[in-house]
Amino acid sequence: MRIHVQPEAVDDLLVFLRQANCKAEVAPDGSVVIEVPEALGDEQERMELELYLKAWQVNHPDFESHVLDSPRSSVEDGAKPAD
Repeated sequence: MRIHVQPEAVDDLLVFLRQANCKAEVAPDGSVVIEVPEALGDEQERMELELYLKAWQVNHPDFESHVLDSPRSSVEDGAKPAD
């Protein structure tokens, strides 16, 4: 999964997601690529990610984030997200 967030919020979001045992990194386009390793499928991964984002936004109300679809394997293998 990919998330779009303002550049000034990326580092804090990465720390938050990694503390939640997610794999997270910044893609070349500036989006944050995330994998929730313990999710049992794409639907559960998206639901968990949306919950993490809501929790993060409670402490960061000035920043918006948007979930974008992306291949699950992009964090593990370094592949670029599909167009």
